[in-house]
Amino acid sequence: MASTSTTSPTSASGWAQALAGQGTAFGTFALLPCTAAAEAVAATGFDFVLVDQQHGLAGSDALVPLLQALHAGGTAPVVRVPANDPAWIGKALDSGADAVVVPMVESAQEAERAVRACRYPPHGTRSYGPTRAALLRGWGIRRLEDTACLVMIETAAGVAQADAIAATKGVDGIFVGPTDLAISLGLGPDVSPGYPAHEQAVQHVLAACQRAGITAGIQTSTAADAAHRAEQGFRIISARSELALLRSAARDLLHGMRSGA
Repeated sequence: MASTSTTSPTSASGWAQALAGQGTAFGTFALLPCTAAAEAVAATGFDFVLVDQQHGLAGSDALVPLLQALHAGGTAPVVRVPANDPAWIGKALDSGADAVVVPMVESAQEAERAVRACRYPPHGTRSYGPTRAALLRGWGIRRLEDTACLVMIETAAGVAQADAIAATKGVDGIFVGPTDLAISLGLGPDVSPGYPAHEQAVQHVLAACQRAGITAGIQTSTAADAAHRAEQGFRIISARSELALLRSAARDLLHGMRSGA
């Protein structure tokens, strides 16, 4: 691993174990600016919940309450920032995220930019003002830097640079974005898992992570797909989102009600 990362005392230990290569962390996405939903999902036992500021509906004002709810629910709070921007990355870490996930990384230079945004000088460019993070970790720089930096590979260009990205000092893991990757490969967003060209790209990223000794992560859509990815060697695996779970349960309930009427 490029660095050692641990979670806060209230976070699920599965997240830290996965980053250390000693287990698999299973999680889901939080798309809604609803703290009750975030806390309920966290309390089910997920190892992490990823607050999605890239595509989710939670703005900056909702971030801290969501992270507080995830801590209360006993899971590791992770944030996918909107872009590879030091301002967004610093804000997420100062708000108390255990890790940031940086989207659309396509080169070692872009990976290094993400890492430097997570670290203070002389190793990075992060501005000091830990706010809520200090309540969780204290005011010491080394403790505040004890968070994980994961970058996303979700384009053909990123796959081509996977080894260089994985070898970037300070990158703790690579998270594969399968839908954007499928679109980048010209396959469309609904490509099924295992499609040859798509699977080859996914396996290329996994192998790059294994060669570099860092953690590989991926988004999945079903429990069976998640189990399959775990068998392949992915150690951080998310499935669906609280919004998708709500809609799915609502559809099933309505279908059952109408079928039985």
